[in-house]
Amino acid sequence: MAGRKTLAITDRQFAALRILWDDGPMTVRELMDHLPRGDRLPYTTVLGLLQNMEKAGLVDHQEEGTTYRYRAALSREKATGTLLQDFLKRFFQGSAAALVLGLVDSRALSRDELREIEGKLIPLTTNDQPDKGKNTGKKAEPISARRRRGS
Repeated sequence: MAGRKTLAITDRQFAALRILWDDGPMTVRELMDHLPRGDRLPYTTVLGLLQNMEKAGLVDHQEEGTTYRYRAALSREKATGTLLQDFLKRFFQGSAAALVLGLVDSRALSRDELREIEGKLIPLTTNDQPDKGKNTGKKAEPISARRRRGS
């Protein structure tokens, strides 16, 4: 999509977002208390992180007296979707199949993960749910069979 702003999230920003998604809006001090022991940062560092995240549109705040309570400005699903779309576009020319096949080829997926993926894909390609509005009358062939045939 031309002109679309890329969502870039650092490890620290992602850690803060994960805490806000899981535990809800927090003050700087509350967020500091939720950070893992090894990631304890000074108050001013966490405040600066949240202020930069707010400028980037990742969080927003609500005033509570003299403190601010920060919350994630976008859902986990929206952030994940945006990041995945950007990743696919930049590294796999927009092809989710290339990504999944790369994971299969590199043996990065366990048998259980492959079964789970296949279980989610098969209902999308059966006669009950036509693929992109067309009912071809064909049932989905397992990924493993297609890979063996080389298609």
